[in-house]
Amino acid sequence: MTGAHARRFYLGILLVVLLAFGLRLYAIDRQDIWGDEAFSIWLSSQPLPQVVAGGADTHPPLYPFLLYLWLRLVGSSPLAVRFLSAVIGTLTVPVVYLLGHRAFGLATGGLAALLVAVSPVLTYYSQETRMYGLGTLLTAASVYWAMRAFQRPRSIGAWSAYLLTTLGSAYTHYYGFFVILAENLVIIPFLLCRRRWSDLGRWLAAQGTIALAYLPWIAVQSGFLSGKASARFEKWDLSTALRIAGQTFTTLSAGLAVPSAAAWVISLPFLMAVVAGLLALFRRQPEPWLVAAYLTLPLLLAWAVNPFMPFFYARYLLLVAPAFYLLAAWGVMAWGRLWRPVSAVGALLLLVGSGYGLRGYYTDDAYLKGRYGQMMAYVQANARPDDGLILANQLQRPLFEYYRPNGLDAYFFPRYEYPLGDPRTARELATIATSHPRLWLVRFGNPAEYDSGGYLSRWLATHGSKGYFGGWVDADLSLYVMTAAAADDTIQHPLHADLGDQVRLLGYALSAECVAPGDTLLLTLYWQALSPVAERYTVFTHLLDASEQIQAQMDSEPQGGTLPTDRWTVGQVVQDNYALTVSADATPGPHVLEVGMYLLETLERLPVRDPDSGAPLGDRALLDSVEVVAP
Repeated sequence: MTGAHARRFYLGILLVVLLAFGLRLYAIDRQDIWGDEAFSIWLSSQPLPQVVAGGADTHPPLYPFLLYLWLRLVGSSPLAVRFLSAVIGTLTVPVVYLLGHRAFGLATGGLAALLVAVSPVLTYYSQETRMYGLGTLLTAASVYWAMRAFQRPRSIGAWSAYLLTTLGSAYTHYYGFFVILAENLVIIPFLLCRRRWSDLGRWLAAQGTIALAYLPWIAVQSGFLSGKASARFEKWDLSTALRIAGQTFTTLSAGLAVPSAAAWVISLPFLMAVVAGLLALFRRQPEPWLVAAYLTLPLLLAWAVNPFMPFFYARYLLLVAPAFYLLAAWGVMAWGRLWRPVSAVGALLLLVGSGYGLRGYYTDDAYLKGRYGQMMAYVQANARPDDGLILANQLQRPLFEYYRPNGLDAYFFPRYEYPLGDPRTARELATIATSHPRLWLVRFGNPAEYDSGGYLSRWLATHGSKGYFGGWVDADLSLYVMTAAAADDTIQHPLHADLGDQVRLLGYALSAECVAPGDTLLLTLYWQALSPVAERYTVFTHLLDASEQIQAQMDSEPQGGTLPTDRWTVGQVVQDNYALTVSADATPGPHVLEVGMYLLETLERLPVRDPDSGAPLGDRALLDSVEVVAP
C-alpha cells in the first residue's frame, strides 16, 4: 500500500470510529434508566469498600469501581452515566481493527471495524450502564495482546499489556475466563509444536500470574456465588446448545430490537459469512485460529456451565462479538476470491441488516427496556401532598431512589422480616391507609415471584376504590382512593340487569349525587354470578355528559383485578369498588353513569337485558344521573 493509499485508509478508519461514537451518543438518554442500570448506579454510589466488596454484586468489581470514579466526576444523569459506556463501546472499534489487521490483514480489519461500529447489539450495550461493553473491549484487547506477545515474545510492553487487559477482562465478567482458555487452547499447542520452550515458559508464567492475581476475588466471592448455583443436568442436551447458539448469533447479527422472524433473516448472511470465514482458516499461522477459538469455545463453555446457572442471556456472550464480526468480515473477503463483486454484495447485506436493527432500537417503543422514570413523573404530576406509595418488590429500591418523586412517603412490601400473608402486613397497611387518603401501588417486575396471590391489590381494592391503572413496561401503576361508596354490603340503589345471561348487576352505591370537575366520584357495584363464567371480563364504568362524551372512566377486572370473573362461583355476590375522577374540563350539568363488561381481547361487550321482561337494553346498564356542578 502506497503512502497516499495508507493515509486514505487510516482516514477511513478514523471516520468509522467517529461514526461509532456518533451512533453511541445518538438518543443515548431516550430510554429511562432501568432496573439493572439503577442497581449499578446505586452500588457505585456507595463508599468504595462496599463497591468492591465480595457479595455486593454477582459480577466482579472492575466496572463498579470505574463507575464509582465516573459518578464523582460527572454526576448521575442518564447521559452522564451512559457516556462512560459509549466511550468504552467506541474504543472497541479501533481494537477490533488492530486485531483484524494482525490476524487477517488491512481489508478484513477495516470491514470488521465497520461492522462493530454499526452493530445494533454493541450500540445497545454502549448506551447501558452495565459492564458488558467493558468486558467486550477488554477481551478483544486481551486477544490482540496475546497475538502480539506470541509474535514478539521478548516485548515487555506486549506482555504487560496482555496481563493488564486479561486481568481486566476477568475482573469484569466471569465469561472472560472462557476467552483466556481459548487463548491457551491455541497458543500452547503451537508453542509445543514449534518447540519454543522459552516462549512457552513465558506464556505459562503469565497464566500463573493471572491466576494468582485473581485468587483474592475468588476467596471473597466464592461463598456468594455457590449460593446462587444450581444443578440442572437435563440442560446438557442438543436443544439447549442450539438455543444458546441461536440466541447468540441472532443477537450479534440483528440486535435486540427487531421481530424474531426478521432477526433470522438478518442472521442468515452473517451466519454464511462466519461459516465461510471458518472454512477459510486452513492455514498454519495461529492468529486466525485464535480468533476462531475466541468465538467457538465460549459458546461451547456457555452450554457446558448452563446447568449451574439460574438462566442464560445472550448478553453474557457479548464478549465474543469482536470474533463474530472478524470472522464474518474474513468470510466476506473469502467470497471475493471467487468473484470480487460478491464481497461488495455480502458486505452490503451485513450493513443493511445492521442498519435495520439500529432503526428498531432507536425508534420502536415496543423494545423499550423500561419506563419507570416516566411512571414516576406521572405520579409526581398527579399525586396530592398526602398521597402515599406502596412499592411491591424490594428489587425496585435502587430504581425508585433514582426516580423518587418529591414529598411522598413510600413503603416497600413484602417486608424482609415476614411474608405478605402474615397478619402484620394487614395491620401495617391499615395504619398506612389512615395516614394517606390515596395510595399508589407500584408492582415491579413479575408479581408472581413476590405476590402470586395478589395480596396487596386485593387488600387495597377491598378497603378502597381503584381509580387508575397503567402499564409502564417494567412495572404497573394503580391508584386507590382509600374509601368506598358503600361501607358495607347494603345496596343503596337496587337495579337488576343481566349481562350475557351469566352475570346480574344487583345494584350500586354512590358517594355523592353532585361532583365538581376534578373531584372523585366513588362507585360500588354489586354483581352476582348466575352461571359459571368461562371468560375473564373487564368492567367499564363511564360518566357521560349530555353528548355522551366520557368525562370520567375506570375500567378494570373486578375488585381491582384480583377477582376475575372466571373465578366466580354461582350465586356469589361480588362487591366491586371504583373511583372515577371527573375531567377538569367537564361542563356543569346532568351526567349519566354507564357500566357493563367486555372482553379485553376483542372489546366486545356483553349484551344487557331486563331480567323481568327479557327486554334487551343494549350493551350497557345506565345508572342514575349525577350532577356536575361548577367548582
